[in-house]
Amino acid sequence: MREEEPDIEIPDGWTVSQYKFSGNFKLIAEFEHKESGAEVRCMPYKTYSDQPGFCNAHRVILVDPDDGVEEIAVGMELEYVEDAEHAALEAMKKYSEGL
Repeated sequence: MREEEPDIEIPDGWTVSQYKFSGNFKLIAEFEHKESGAEVRCMPYKTYSDQPGFCNAHRVILVDPDDGVEEIAVGMELEYVEDAEHAALEAMKKYSEGL
């Protein structure tokens, strides 16, 4: 269900199951590890709660079938798409090394 191709090189053993942009140019992506079923997800994240409006940052999580959900990074440190992609890549590499 991919809508676009990422400009990043995905580590071996991982596939892109979703990669698209929201209406305000925030990344919505899911990467899946073929053997374990683990996923790394990037999603828009709103750093403020008292104002209406679009999300202004990202959240990256690792969903491990054995260990559950781990938040990799969230908030303004992931303001830009490139930052979210980098955090996702690092999470995929670290997970792969731990197998």
